[in-house]
Amino acid sequence: MIHATSVLSARVLADPRNRQAREALPGLAPDERILQICNLEAMEQVAAWDPGFKPDYIVAYATADIRMSPQEIEANGGAMHSRHDWYAIRYRCMVSPDRSKVVAFDFRVGDPIPENDWSAYNLPVGGDMDHGD
Repeated sequence: MIHATSVLSARVLADPRNRQAREALPGLAPDERILQICNLEAMEQVAAWDPGFKPDYIVAYATADIRMSPQEIEANGGAMHSRHDWYAIRYRCMVSPDRSKVVAFDFRVGDPIPENDWSAYNLPVGGDMDHGD
């Protein structure tokens, strides 16, 4: 797995354009809050690691259940949408004790998920995720 040397999600959430998302996080259930900030971290880390990817959506539990503790998520069966395709992704995400920010992150991007498998994993099919990029 690739170990992130810096945390990127805090910068994204601090951007004034993301005020609504930032203000919504404290209102989420703790498990959902962790999932959202870790998925955001995953997208930012992948984009920084390989600019050829343009991640815009993560399903952490697409092909396998996630393992969660109060301050950690381990997603070994995730799916990441980038451009017009879905890719396998796995990550491990540690958050602060108050569950407000990511403190450590490791990830691995896998192979593309064949389009004929998308519906089996409940991944949006066809134009449902396309943004014209």
